[in-house]
Order: sequence, then structure tokens, then C-alpha cells
Amino acid sequence: MSSVPSSRRSRRRILSIGPVSFEADLRIEATRTDSVFQALGAIAICPAARPIEAVLLAPDGEELEDLAHSADAIRRLDATIQIVLVSGDVVPPSIAGQFDRQIKPPVTDAVVDQLLDATPQQTPQAPVPPTQATTPSPGPAPPPAEPTRSEPIRTGPVGTSGIDALGDTDLVESMLHDARGVRPVALRLVMQQTNWSDVRIATDHPGAPGVVIQFGGREFGRLQADGATDEAIRPWANWIARWLALDDAQRELREMAFRDELTSAWNRRYLKDFLADAIANARRIRRQLTVMVFDIDDFKTYNDRFGHSAGDTILRQTVRLLGSTIRDGDRVCRIGGDEFAVIFADMQAPRTPGSAHPDSVETIARRFQEQICTMRFPELGLDAPGTLSISGGLASFPWDAQSGDELVHIADQRALESKRRGKNCLTIGPGARTQWPEHE
Repeated sequence: MSSVPSSRRSRRRILSIGPVSFEADLRIEATRTDSVFQALGAIAICPAARPIEAVLLAPDGEELEDLAHSADAIRRLDATIQIVLVSGDVVPPSIAGQFDRQIKPPVTDAVVDQLLDATPQQTPQAPVPPTQATTPSPGPAPPPAEPTRSEPIRTGPVGTSGIDALGDTDLVESMLHDARGVRPVALRLVMQQTNWSDVRIATDHPGAPGVVIQFGGREFGRLQADGATDEAIRPWANWIARWLALDDAQRELREMAFRDELTSAWNRRYLKDFLADAIANARRIRRQLTVMVFDIDDFKTYNDRFGHSAGDTILRQTVRLLGSTIRDGDRVCRIGGDEFAVIFADMQAPRTPGSAHPDSVETIARRFQEQICTMRFPELGLDAPGTLSISGGLASFPWDAQSGDELVHIADQRALESKRRGKNCLTIGPGARTQWPEHE
């Protein structure tokens, strides 16, 4: 994230997501974020003295439906923030209704002032850890009439435990970047603030001792702490419940952002992020990584003949079949209508004992190709095998390319070559035949 430079600062703040074009000397503080997840984190830890009053979203090669999902995510976290679409294009009414306003670029001081002065803003309450003096409540308290934000908590290490000071910022960071979510950090923070030696969440025994962690009608388990009374634990159970609910909502939104709705395969956005991380890992441990790009031959003709619902069934079955073929570290992504990319990134032991990476990947790819050809669809009345075929191309890191975009491009070009060769075939380049030198 970065802030737009300005020689005149206002206490009013806005966020932007995507390529929002700002006036060169913008008076108000405008913070650029790279994704809706960064924006959610900034909103969650925003202090009451300097609230974020609006979020501006601009298309960046994304579908407008994706921006509408981002708008919904922000609105769930803070319903008082104005959500503005920055685009000069005509937007369908069904999408336009997801935004509070639409403006044309560039964004100027006058436009921002008009936006922020149009509707009085209130600021909702962020989850705040209670103090020892907090009065326990029997359940989630209703929102206050005039909610306020609170500053992120920053306390020093507790005793001699060596635990670094934790606060809201750490919770947001773990929510955005830790696969385990906020739970480990939240429990450490409770121990830091209370000096309790052992704090845990029991989820396997509904009748276990402890205080129920509940928010919004959902239970997350029971909060337990050795030597602490239920009265002392209850405020912390209420606090941690809100963070767990927010963590779950963020995970659900991330899943929606990275999954293809029709097939449940990963989408193009996920492909780019995952491939960058996978290549970095492969480079670090000196392992190969292969990308296969393929599409279903003559899928449009098939779609036109049997109908789109039949085509949708084919796409879903294709992803299901691939999922049964690949390993845990591999990924299947839908990157177009009937175009898919498979990242063979599992860095465990060889897939076949004694085999090398590209050979075993090629075996899997060809096995999948054969299974596609024999796949049956009795629910569509297509009992005969041999109805479908695929054409694909494979490219391997590090020999064919050094970046994710290059790998996908080369694999795609080889898939086109397979089409030119008569379809129903795979094209594998010379890079896949090269191995890491054993002495390196």
C-alpha cells in the first residue's frame, strides 16, 4: 500500500483499489491498496480519529462482477463507508446497484469533497479486547447507538515469557496472510493480556468446560484457561468470537474471489498468485515445475449441438476428473470458457518411484487425455465413448521460462501447436527433457 503524495494533508481519508487515477496534488489522504484484502485490513485497524470515509474501485482487467464482490466484502465489514466505482463506462443497472456512486476519472479534490459531504458518516465498532475490569455479558452485545473505532492495542511483553507485544495489526496480518487464520494469534494475545499460562479453544466436546464462543448465531467452540473462572473468561470469549467470525467471512470472500463459480476450479487470478509462489519455492529447493494448458476440442460445436447445460456438465466433470488425477500440491485452474491450466507443483517425492518430474507429469497428462476420450455422460444420453478430446501444451520451469506468465504463454502456444497437428494431442517442448545437474 502507498499513499498519494500531497503537500496539503486533510484528516479525511479514502482508500482506492485498482488503477484509480488521482489529481496530481490531491488534498485529501488517499491510500492505494493492491487488493480488497489489503483494503479490508486497513479498514479493520483504522483509528477513530482518522476514519476511512470512502473506498474507490477501478476495473483492472477484472469483470465488474468481481468488483461487485469486493464492494460487498467492504460493506459487510463497515456498512457506513461509501463505495464508489471509478469508471467512465456504462455499467449495467444490476451491477451499478452494488455501488453507492459512480464517477469518472481522474479523481479531484472537488469530486472527493462532494462524495464525502453528501452523506454524514458514522464509524462502526471494531472488535476490541476487553480489560480485566470489563463486565461479563451472557452473550454477544447489541451494537451501540453511537459506535466508535478504537486504536490498535500495543502492549509490552508479559513478564519473562518473551512474547512480543501483539495487537489488532497482528490479528489482521494473520487473517490476510496466515493459512491458520487469527486463532493462534488471538490466543497468544489473550495470554499476553491476562497472564494466563494456557488458553485454548475446545471444539470436539460440546459439553466441555469453558465459555461458549458465539457470535451471530454461530458457535466456534469453548474458550478454556487453566485457573480462570468463567466470569473472567467470558469477556474474552465474546471478543475472540468476533474475530473468528470476521476471519471466517474473510476466508469465504477470498474463496469466492479465487474460485470459478461453475466448476469450483481455481480461476485466473488465483493462477497468477499461486504460480508466482510455486516458482519461488521451486527455485529455492531446486525442483522443476510444469504447467499444462489445454482446452476441449471443438467445444463450441458440442455446446451448440447439445446445449449450454450439457456443456456446463462437461466442464464440471473435466475438473472432477483432473482432481482425481493430480496430487495435493498441484492446482487446476479454469482460465477461459473451456480452457484450463494445471500447475504440477507438488514438491514431494517423485510421483512414480524412480521417475523424474517431467516424465511423471507427462504420464499423468497423457493418462488424463485418455480418460477424457473415454468419459461417459449417461445423464446427457451420451453413452458412446470417444466423444471428447483435448489438445494441450506443457512448459517447465526453469528450462522453458523463469516466470509464471512466460510459462503459461509457452504452454498455451504449444497447445495451439497441438491444434494445428490435428487435435487430441499434447505438445511438450525440449525444456521438459532437461534435468537439474546432480552435482549442483
